[in-house]
Amino acid sequence: MTEQLTGYLRELNHSWHAPIQYEIVTEEGTLPLNDLIGTGIQLRFTGEKKCIACGRSVKKLYQNGYCFPCVTTLAECDLCIVKPHECHFHKGTCRDESFGQSHCMIPHYVYLAFSSDVKVGLTRKGREFRRWVDQGASAAVLLAETTTRKQAGELEMTLTAIMPDKTNWRKMLSVRDVSSEIVDTLSQTRRTALEFLASRQELAEVMPDREIHTFVYPRVDVEVALKSLSLDKEPVLEGRLVGIKGQYLLFPHGVFNVKKHAGMRVEMVTEESGTAEASATLL
Repeated sequence: MTEQLTGYLRELNHSWHAPIQYEIVTEEGTLPLNDLIGTGIQLRFTGEKKCIACGRSVKKLYQNGYCFPCVTTLAECDLCIVKPHECHFHKGTCRDESFGQSHCMIPHYVYLAFSSDVKVGLTRKGREFRRWVDQGASAAVLLAETTTRKQAGELEMTLTAIMPDKTNWRKMLSVRDVSSEIVDTLSQTRRTALEFLASRQELAEVMPDREIHTFVYPRVDVEVALKSLSLDKEPVLEGRLVGIKGQYLLFPHGVFNVKKHAGMRVEMVTEESGTAEASATLL
């Protein structure tokens, strides 16, 4: 095996193609992953952790890579980020007014996506494709546009009366391919959502009929155990990479959420090209 990449992990980077093109990222560089599917890789945790915001060396990380002081002071770590309807910018209590202006007081989309099932979600305008792929969506469609994140959060909360706003990661990873049934279900749910909003006289700029976007993720036809793998519990992760979806690397013996390990220093090695047959020994 040959060393390919070292450094403190960040979330997977990706570009919207068919299939989705992925890169693993550290502060020292990037490594394309799609060409490695079907071969063996090893990720070794060195025991070092650094906050992805301030760079402080720490023993424990929170919220996908932040140290405790950053979690308690940064605007991007505030509770209103995951509960946008509780935004308190208008009260003058935002942790960072400039962050609020640039990230929250701007247009947002409310959307429907099929990941584990149809769910409602929101994202900043212009960031929708990244959001959908990060969630492992098989298909997605825009629903409405709002002028602020808080308004999008309030509309999302309204729609949770008829649909979920969370993804079941095990079910999401079990969905192999986008199908006509998934597209039809998403289209019908969009109509239901619009009727529901109209009956409640919700004020939002409903998007006109929109294209349903579909996503294909790189994967070989190998069964994957839906077991979460953690470098905190097992510092060496070794196996044949058989797919990537959302922020997950898929192996026959389990799945690895890269984003949850952000800030952890790893050494990644891969098989030499042309040795895919030997990867069977790593299962």
